[in-house]
Amino acid sequence: MRLPTTRGSRAPLAAAVALLILLLVPIRLDGQENGGALDLLLPIGARATAMGMAFVAEQGSEAIWWNPAGLSRITKPEFALDHFETVFLKGDAVSLVVPLRGIGSVGLSARLFNYGEQEQRDTTGRETGILLTRTVAIGATFSAPFGPNVDGGITFRLYRGGADCVGRCFTDAFTTSVVDAGLQYRPFPARPLRLGLAIRNLGPSVQVRDDPQADALVTRVHVGASYDPVFAQVPADLRIRGTLELVTSAKLKNPQLGIGVQVGYVAPQSAVFVRAGSVLQLGGNAASTGPSVGIGLAQGRVQLDLTRIFETFSTGLGVPPTYISIRVGL
Repeated sequence: MRLPTTRGSRAPLAAAVALLILLLVPIRLDGQENGGALDLLLPIGARATAMGMAFVAEQGSEAIWWNPAGLSRITKPEFALDHFETVFLKGDAVSLVVPLRGIGSVGLSARLFNYGEQEQRDTTGRETGILLTRTVAIGATFSAPFGPNVDGGITFRLYRGGADCVGRCFTDAFTTSVVDAGLQYRPFPARPLRLGLAIRNLGPSVQVRDDPQADALVTRVHVGASYDPVFAQVPADLRIRGTLELVTSAKLKNPQLGIGVQVGYVAPQSAVFVRAGSVLQLGGNAASTGPSVGIGLAQGRVQLDLTRIFETFSTGLGVPPTYISIRVGL
């Protein structure tokens, strides 16, 4: 794909304006107590999860769930299915990214988180219905390059949470809008270093019943880097990548640090990747959420990624957190 060119100082100016917007938006949120729609914080994608969720500076179709700027330089359409499962829920997601020649890329995405079923009974103990607890998000993304070194993107989602009923039940449900915005920047064109910045889950407060009970969305600021070190003694087919990401709220409460590494062997028509990472909670209780490991296999335009998170709670209850992703180039 031929990337658009800019003249004079337009690209740096556009990047500076976008960066200023991303930095100023959290100031408006500083007085909020983030607590609504908590499952917006749950990760999607086996590749990102394996690398300690340090993905804000990464590119590719999976970035549609992390930083929309990572889609801008995709050259061919890509379709993806993502699935994960823990003791709490099962999650499924689907996405399609299509490049726009000379402009950037657009993407469509949808995800369903299923928390299970619950029987509803009346005062006599007779079953009246089945309560289906789940959340749904449907989104559209646009991403574009600004010159050779800067990428920007934005995602708009409709999010619905609550419960549906088969039969007769008492349910509470709500719908709200959510926006993600992000930038990526290569400060040194000759070096494989990429920086990422994203503001995720911007939007109005979640209102289930009335205004006094409304909860602000779980807005988060993501800042990170991705680097591909090159060693003279390492074969050219062997690729190494390290990622780092800091995630915090606008009030800088309970930040977390993600660290990831990927080692891959890349041949003309196939590739094998081994990944590992971890997420550390830096505020309050400085305990780790558990390390993650994953593997990726690619053949032609098809890639399969598998990830397992090593933690004690869900695993102890018999469901190890497992992520599976399938990506197909069209």
